[in-house]
Amino acid sequence: MENAFLFLNFLGTGEFVLIAFVFLLLFGPDKIPGVARTVGKGIRKIKDAGDNLKKEIHASSQDVDSMASDMKKDIQEIENLTQSVKRGVKKTLDK
Repeated sequence: MENAFLFLNFLGTGEFVLIAFVFLLLFGPDKIPGVARTVGKGIRKIKDAGDNLKKEIHASSQDVDSMASDMKKDIQEIENLTQSVKRGVKKTLDK
C-alpha cells in the first residue's frame, strides 16, 4: 500500500488543501462518498484483473515448462533408439 502513495511525497499541506477544496467544489459534499466508492471499486477491478493476468501467465508458463520437459524426454528416447539402431546396423555390417 505504501507504493500507492509514493507520488504524494512532493505535495505539501497547502497543495492537499487546494486539491480537497477543488474536489469539494466539483462534486459537492453529498456526492463525494459516492465518487470515492466508485473510484475504489474501479481500482479494485483493475487490481483483480492484474492478479488474474498474473495467474494466467503463471499457469501458462507451468504448461510450457511441462511441455519442454516432455519434449526433452522424447528427444532422449529418440537418441537412445537411434544409438540402438546404429549398433544393430554396425553388427549386421560387421558379419
